[in-house]
Amino acid sequence: MISKDSKRSVYLYQRFSSVGQEGNSSLYRQGAAQRDWLLEHPLCEVVELEDTPLVDSGVSAYSGKHLESGSLGRLVKAIEGNLVQKGSIILVEHFSRLSRMNQTETGRLLDKIWDKDITIVTARDRGVYSPEMREDLATRLRLIVEIDKAHSDSKWRSDKVRSSWSRREKEAKESGIPPKMKMPFWLNREGQLNEYAEVVRDIFTLHASGLGQVIIERKLRKKYGDIKPLVNVNPTKIIRIIQNEKCIGIVFGRKLFQPVVDDDTFYNAQRICKERLFTSVREDRKWPLHGLVKCGSCGSGMSIQQSAGSLPLLRCSKKQRSGGDYCDAPSTFPYVVAYHFFLYYVEPVFLSHMSDTKSNHDAEKRKLEIDYKLRNLYSSFKEAEDLYKKRRSAGQQASLALGVMDDINDEIDELTLELTDLQAQIKISKNLASISKEILELSLSDSSQYNLELNRLGLKIWIRHNELYFSLEGDKKIGSLQYLKYDRKLLAYPYKFKGDSDFYKVVKHSGKVKSQDWSIERLLNPRKSFDSSPKQLARMFDEIYKYSNHIPIFGKESDFPKPFFDLSKKKIK
Repeated sequence: MISKDSKRSVYLYQRFSSVGQEGNSSLYRQGAAQRDWLLEHPLCEVVELEDTPLVDSGVSAYSGKHLESGSLGRLVKAIEGNLVQKGSIILVEHFSRLSRMNQTETGRLLDKIWDKDITIVTARDRGVYSPEMREDLATRLRLIVEIDKAHSDSKWRSDKVRSSWSRREKEAKESGIPPKMKMPFWLNREGQLNEYAEVVRDIFTLHASGLGQVIIERKLRKKYGDIKPLVNVNPTKIIRIIQNEKCIGIVFGRKLFQPVVDDDTFYNAQRICKERLFTSVREDRKWPLHGLVKCGSCGSGMSIQQSAGSLPLLRCSKKQRSGGDYCDAPSTFPYVVAYHFFLYYVEPVFLSHMSDTKSNHDAEKRKLEIDYKLRNLYSSFKEAEDLYKKRRSAGQQASLALGVMDDINDEIDELTLELTDLQAQIKISKNLASISKEILELSLSDSSQYNLELNRLGLKIWIRHNELYFSLEGDKKIGSLQYLKYDRKLLAYPYKFKGDSDFYKVVKHSGKVKSQDWSIERLLNPRKSFDSSPKQLARMFDEIYKYSNHIPIFGKESDFPKPFFDLSKKKIK
């Protein structure tokens, strides 16, 4: 039993498994039970993980999806990474919210939690499952009963639902008529758009602009007020909407509903979600490199800090939060060195990459679509494989599951082959002479949108042990800059650069970044005074391709080192 005088951190976890429960009283009931428990323990403090509620909406605890890709999985990873304080409590309504998996799988989950001295409390019956009670026979027997009851109930429900959905899928595919099912809020019973379609379009637009789920929710409420679809909306539901194939009209693998957004918008949103492109992007960003620099030691984002008129510094966010316990990155890194690296070595290469991505629009679109389909197929294959193993271990017939696995595997092979061809096609068409006027003008006219484009397209500069580096695809480094320490005599940051010969004329280069050349104003607005007239843009392109020894869009010619971009043999498109 948890004493009423206990002072502990409490993580609230809520879950319901059916999308059909979205908007009903499930979360309210769970929250009410948790609030009652907290009132009885006034010294306990509710803590959120990364300022995000731990809610799994429409996520199964029977299949374990809440651990693979849900909020509970996020919490368990944080526990294993020692980011959750020892002695903390996970508070749930009742045990089945935490797990409906079998005895073995639930046992593994409990061990991961207990090994880090975390206690589970069930608010409804005031049950306490602490690490000290792991070997207690009475607690173990009570747990066995709870786990078996939750798992058996879910298995019966799962078998019943699977049979019903198989019938609906067969009928829909044969007739091409939308199945009778509970529709998302933007569709009517016939699968056509209703008056709430604009809400979904706004969600996709706000998401593509770099906003997180919490801010999206606030903006929706401000614009639409207390309309029905927003009554029980939460950040998890926002992401579920974005990832729902019904947004492009797909159900059972066919377009049977009216789409609310086009395929481009939908698949681009999937890439943003999958690669977590906007995790470090804030609405109030002001520095040109905001969200683009990552810690090469732990993978966390690098925060940009500046005070008392001094030049800004980069710091690993995880190292800051943990007090240096979980990351061996240097305490600080000069922002001006990172920006110099971006300006001279990264941006010209990535600008070309951005332009090529736009010119290969159809191929890139199909690539995103295949990536999305492959992720779903891999998930379906794992579910069929798990079913096959369970039936075999139970001595039951498993040929149907094996047949499903074969069909899925054939589809995976077909899509993988197409993906390989697409990637080869895109690679052949890329070159460093394709910096488009559209992209260049964006870099000059709208710095905030330009920063968002860089984040959206996945540009990341990594810092590890005072080395900056970047790549376009895969792990191959294109360019790296090694910085040692500040030279007080020269008032500069000396460095050594190494680059891939496919991209740079000079593969090794020494240089220095003079601190006197930079001010806070220049770092915030590096291109404020640039003349972006058509005549100036034309001259800019001419110099890029004709001389290839500097990038005149970034400053005065005298500011630039000797040539390292091998663009001289390219032609202007």
